[in-house]
Amino acid sequence: MPLRVHKPAFPLSQYVEAIWRATRSVAPPSLQRVYPDGAMALVIHLNQPTATYFVDDHPHNIRVPLLAGPYSRSFHFDPSQSTAVLGIVFRPGAARMFFPVAAHELHNADIALSELYPGEADRLLNEACSAKGDQAQILAVERYLAEKLPGAAPIHPAVRYAVEQLSRQGAVRAVRDIQLDTGLSHTRFIQLFREHVGLTPKLFCRVRRFRASVSRIEKGMAVNWADLAADCGYFDQAHLIHDFRAFAGVTPLELSRNLAGSGQIP
Repeated sequence: MPLRVHKPAFPLSQYVEAIWRATRSVAPPSLQRVYPDGAMALVIHLNQPTATYFVDDHPHNIRVPLLAGPYSRSFHFDPSQSTAVLGIVFRPGAARMFFPVAAHELHNADIALSELYPGEADRLLNEACSAKGDQAQILAVERYLAEKLPGAAPIHPAVRYAVEQLSRQGAVRAVRDIQLDTGLSHTRFIQLFREHVGLTPKLFCRVRRFRASVSRIEKGMAVNWADLAADCGYFDQAHLIHDFRAFAGVTPLELSRNLAGSGQIP
């Protein structure tokens, strides 16, 4: 599956991690698991009006473009259903700058952009579909976001600080300590974090730690599970296995075998 990844220029790069464009060849139906990363995304299927994903084997159909909320659970999709997809991955806490919805309302859920901005959603889809070539489509999406940037609400500095602290690989800091650093009350800190990021600080930390572990496994190198657990901030292997079961539904070893069997890692 050819994948083109574009890193936007400053100042958009402060809020958008990447813009990607995936092209898939026609293939028989199959299900591929998507693992949570605690970030929100904007997804555009270029050759069909809706996107379908499966949670616990139940299909969900959403009109595109869609705004995907922060997930703390895995789900499945069928790659054969779309041969051309654009995606925008926002930095944690940044999507709310562009879209008037509290992030926690989209926890483990998606919403059609047309429900927020009907005319804007149609314009974005038309511009992306009419652009000639992968790079032109990516740049069309980048222009859309850049045009929204001047009117975007800034990320609260306490949220930005907390995201940075909780995203550090291998770093283990108590949420209470981070909250005290911000000068906010416990209640206000949790409220702000959920509004911007969509998860509680503790759950966000767990998801990011899990995703860092998955990224290590995806490299396809031999893994020492005890070292992986320690490097990514887990207390021990039992702690690592517990979070993998919670977020992926499988153990780390099973996930590694699944990725190798699907050809997603060497």
